[in-house]
Amino acid sequence: MHDLNPKQFADDPESSIGRDPHEIIADIQAGGDQLMAAVQELIEWTDYEISQINDYLKRIGNFLHAVIEAHPKTYPIGALSVTLGLDEATLRKLLRDVGTDIDVDACNPTETVTERELIPLLADRAGSPVGDRLADVLRGN
Repeated sequence: MHDLNPKQFADDPESSIGRDPHEIIADIQAGGDQLMAAVQELIEWTDYEISQINDYLKRIGNFLHAVIEAHPKTYPIGALSVTLGLDEATLRKLLRDVGTDIDVDACNPTETVTERELIPLLADRAGSPVGDRLADVLRGN
């Protein structure tokens, strides 16, 4: 099961380490919202110089950037083909044309591409129906 803690043995209920990942995600989201609200409050309602905490905010930003780089969001080719209204071969060719290292002759709808690999395609197709649909995908719509 994908959501299991990798240090937890599925056949040994006594080995439960940590918490349910969904609980952790909820805590991360709540903590992030709380941090953003506190920084916004500091800026709007006080005369405290925000530059005094910039180093801490940069540290958080650097950590988050490293996590995102290490665990990029991926998209299956098959789902993208459907969403973009393209057949898989055409999508593969378009991705290759913008510099993605992808086999244009393969047929594997479960193969994934990263957000970083899709951004050049978005730039290339900006303003077109494919570009508009891809922008929606990348925004999470």
